[in-house]
Amino acid sequence: MSEQKNMNEWNETTNENGQMDRAGNGTETETVNYEYDANYSATSNVQEASKESVVLGIIGAFAGTLIGAVCIVLLGQWGYIASISGVIMGFCALKGYQILGKGFSVKAIVICAVLMIVMVYLSNWATYALLVAEVYEVDAITSFRSVPMLLSEGAIDSGMYYKDLGMIYLFTALGAVPTLKDHFKR
Repeated sequence: MSEQKNMNEWNETTNENGQMDRAGNGTETETVNYEYDANYSATSNVQEASKESVVLGIIGAFAGTLIGAVCIVLLGQWGYIASISGVIMGFCALKGYQILGKGFSVKAIVICAVLMIVMVYLSNWATYALLVAEVYEVDAITSFRSVPMLLSEGAIDSGMYYKDLGMIYLFTALGAVPTLKDHFKR
């Protein structure tokens, strides 16, 4: 509710909508609404204006996890436990949800966490599958499908496989936690 203050003299009348009409002694006229809405909530208007889009958020989080997964696989090919790529995945998944989803809630955290868990598992598996393809000279699809069998037979050191997987999960959490803290500080 804003009122224009002027040195002019105002004649006030009430119109049929319960609004106050003011007419100055010149040609200017102003209508001021003095109605009160008991259900008005400033926070509900802010929330309505920034509705979270879960579908777009999932797409953004998925894109973020893909970026992290590519980093994990590429660095894994060079023989590194991709600590920085885990951090990248955690950061990009959460930021991707925030940017495309236009919001962030507990639902977003759960969705991002599930996507990160699945993508870290698949990217570690893909890292080992590409190494199997190189060693056994088979195509990538065959090597991807053979990783569980090679783990069970001991051809792939299961201790190393699960240690790498655990470390990537740890580094992914290290990337996600600061992003979450930053979001909730605001």
